[in-house]
Parts: sequence; structure tokens; C-alpha cells
Amino acid sequence: MIAFVERAFADAMAARRGFLLVLVLITALRAWLAAALPFTGDEAYFHLWGQNPAWGFYDHPPMVGWWLAVLDAVSHHRFVLRLPALFAPPLVAAAGWWVLRRHGAALAWTGATLLLLVPLNAWNVAITSDIPLMLFGALTVALYLRARASGRKADFLSAGLALGGALLSKYFAGLLAIAIFLDMIRRPDRRALTGLALIVVGSLPGAAIQMAWNAQHCWPNVMFNLVNRHADAGLSWYTPLLYLLSVVYVLTPAIAWRLASGRSDGVPAPAARDPRATLRWLALVPLVFFAALSLVKTIGLHWLASFVLPAVLWFVLSSGARTRALALAVAGLIAALHWMVIGALALLPTGAFRSLPTETFRSLPDYQGLVMTVHADELARALAPWRGRYAIASDGYSPAATLGYALGEHVMVFGPGTSHARHDDILTDFRTLDGHDILIVRRRSQTIADEEPYFDRVTSREITIRGAVFHLVEGHGFRYAVYRDRVLDAVRQRYYALPPWLPAGACFFCDRYFPERPCRRIGDPPADAASGKS
Repeated sequence: MIAFVERAFADAMAARRGFLLVLVLITALRAWLAAALPFTGDEAYFHLWGQNPAWGFYDHPPMVGWWLAVLDAVSHHRFVLRLPALFAPPLVAAAGWWVLRRHGAALAWTGATLLLLVPLNAWNVAITSDIPLMLFGALTVALYLRARASGRKADFLSAGLALGGALLSKYFAGLLAIAIFLDMIRRPDRRALTGLALIVVGSLPGAAIQMAWNAQHCWPNVMFNLVNRHADAGLSWYTPLLYLLSVVYVLTPAIAWRLASGRSDGVPAPAARDPRATLRWLALVPLVFFAALSLVKTIGLHWLASFVLPAVLWFVLSSGARTRALALAVAGLIAALHWMVIGALALLPTGAFRSLPTETFRSLPDYQGLVMTVHADELARALAPWRGRYAIASDGYSPAATLGYALGEHVMVFGPGTSHARHDDILTDFRTLDGHDILIVRRRSQTIADEEPYFDRVTSREITIRGAVFHLVEGHGFRYAVYRDRVLDAVRQRYYALPPWLPAGACFFCDRYFPERPCRRIGDPPADAASGKS
């Protein structure tokens, strides 16, 4: 098989045919999956951003929300909303081809094909904040390599503009910025330092937008990414092992091993301005950072997606024809195995994804969550008697977003929630709900006594969807004052208490609910003590 692949990519024309064949096949499969796969909770959450476009959002920069705002104006269908995810791998592959073309056409088509086949690119269709980061990150890498080769000021500035787009997509772009900085100062000279300054200038608008929005909104991105989400962090023996397996999976074994070892298959040493050293820096710096973080934190697979490009490009430039053929064969086999599993699921007796025999999985701990994701439309129909009469709520951010997408209306979060996905804190003003009726849809049972303090009267009932029981709490006459003092104040102290190193400023949460009790910094005296109250 390896010999066959090597022959198939031996010359430019054959390699181009191989790329086009893989492109058509993978894109067709992924297009089908994008249309068939139910919308996930994360996707529904980002879609919520698109329905309420702003300069920033609670936990991440705004780019994916801006894109979804445009797509949502065209259609609410998940296939349309997933178009950026569908086209991201081909565009990343195009960036890889553009970088490699000066090193030979056959090599360029081989690298582009390998970029299509690496696991996450071969099957993922979800629209998340990682998709714009993948695209802007790939553009940044390509333009930065051009700038390093040409030395032109305009090229460095354009690389900085692309980096600004990446910074507006997800904060992991900062790792790419650090990698570029370290690469530029390895051998500092006047041209390198001037280029670095131009990259900074180009990226400043993106960074400034985020700084300005965060400063006026209680620094939610900073609080989420550096403070609130790390309560469970701690030394662990298995998270580094899990991270190692994740890198091997995302890059495929051949690329991961070669990148770590630095082996070059006897390929001649880099000549002046050869991109290999730079590409290895751009790949290794983020991966080493994640390796250090994995000592105390689980690293998500999607965190690595944006750093696949420089790793693959370095591998292609540093490997011989047989090694590249082996990598293509392994990546193709892994991709085929993924699609065999997906195809088997789609061909189960009762049909494709929307008609899966969901009851088969009733033993799963979060079966209700599975039903809510796969059959959210059925749950939405079951809630028809309450719509228009009650404000609809759920007790978590994922179910609220999923249910809101199915209903086509905003579903708020009732209760303290978690550190993740708290954008509903911005969207929902509980003051306006005082005295209103609220229906709370829960996936798990909870006594109505827990909700009684917040309403004049509470009743409960259950509805069953495909064997999953959903618990409905009907709250009549919402008591905002009680909810403010018991729930919102706890949220203020848990998620909006700024640490000393963040400057105080406007804070939508405290300004809205606690104008007399601003979000105090950790270590400051309690609000009551500061005001002289006992």
C-alpha cells in the first residue's frame, strides 16, 4: 500500500489528481454529516451569540459570533450555520499548498492532501470558536512565512492583521503570537525587529477591541480563562498521558514522532530563509505549552486543531518520499475508520442520525442530555402548551442553548450555573421578570422545595421523550428580590469578584443587580463592612 501511495504522489500531475480525489470525497462526506448531525450544545451556544451580535461575548472573543450572525440572517438550518466548518479544512489545505508550492508542485499537493486527511480535518463539521482560529491561524502562518522570506514591511504588516483576526477568534492565538515572537528573536537583527514591530502594529486593532470590551464588561474573558474555569485544576498523572495520546491522534503517529524527535530523513539542511526551523517553532511552542498545562488540566482535542498546519508543513519538508507516503497511508486509514464507524451508525435499522434508536442508550448516565441533543425538536413540540404563557428556562447553559435553538427563541438559565458559557448573564435581566411565570425544564429530578422561595406558587410535572424523563417546574409569580439575594449575589461573589491585578470598571452584572454593592476585588473588605453596615 505504501508503495502504491508513493507512486500516486510521485509527480505533480499524479499528486494533484490524488488531492482532488481526496478533496471531493472528504468534502462530500462531511457535507452529508453537516446536514445530518444534530446541533450540539456548544454549537447552539455560539448560535446564540450570532443572534445577539456584539463586540464581545462572555467566554471567548467575538469572531464566531460575527460569522454566525451573517449566516443566521441567511438561514437557521444547521447545514448553513456549519458552512465555515465545512470549508475550513480545504482552506487550510490551500494555505499549506501555497506555502509549499515554491518547494515543488508534487510536494505541495502531497502536503495539502495530508492536511485534508489528518483526523480532525477529516470528519469534524461542528461550528465552534476553533474554526475561525484555524482559518486566521493558517493565514497568519502563511503570511508570516512569506514575510520571513521576502523581508517586505507590507508582508509583516499583513501577517499582523491576520494575527489580529486570530486574536479575535480565540485566545489560543496568543500561543501563535508567542511562537512568532520567539522565532523572530532567535537571531535578532534590524530587519527582524522591524518586522516584529509591524506584526504587533497589525494585530493591535484586534487586541484593542477585546481589551476595550472586556474593560467595560467586568473582564469576563479574563475571569473565565484565567480564574473561574480552573477550580478543578490539580496535579494529575493521567492528564499528561491523555494529552500525549491526543497529540498522537490529532497529528497522526508519524508526524507527532518526527516533530518531537526532529528527524529529517536525510533531507538537506535548511538553506538561508528555509521555513523548516520557523515551522517547527510555530508548532512546538503551543504544543509544549499545552504539555505543561496538561500536568494540572485536561487538554481538549479541539485546542490542538489550530496548530496542525505548521506541524504538517514541517513534516512534509523534512521527510523523504517513502515517509510521506507512510504518513498519507496511515492518515487515510484513520480517516476511513472514522467514516466506517459514522456510516455504521447511520445505517442502523431505524435510519440516519435523527432516527437513531436512541432508547438503546438508556443506560447512559446522561441519557436525557442525549435525547435533548438528538431529539430537541420533539421536546420543543412537547413544550407547546407552555409557550407564550411562561418564560422558558433551563438549569444549565448547554440545555438552555440546545432547547433555545430548537424552539427558535431565547431560553434563559435559571439558577447559579457553572463557570462555563455564562453569556446568559448578559442577555437575561431578571429584574424584568419580577412577578412573571417561569417554566424551568430540568434533565434531572429536583424537589420543588428548592424553587419555592423564588415564586409565589410552584407546581411540577414530567414529560417523557423516548424514554427520557424531563422534569418541568412551573413557577408562578417570580420573586426577583429573593432570587437576587440568594442566587445572583452568590454568582456575583463566585464569578464576578475581580482579583487585585484587574482594574475595576463598568460591570454589567453588578451595575444591573447590585449598584450599591459593586463587584469587589478578592481581598477587599466585604461590601457591608466597607459601607459601615453591620
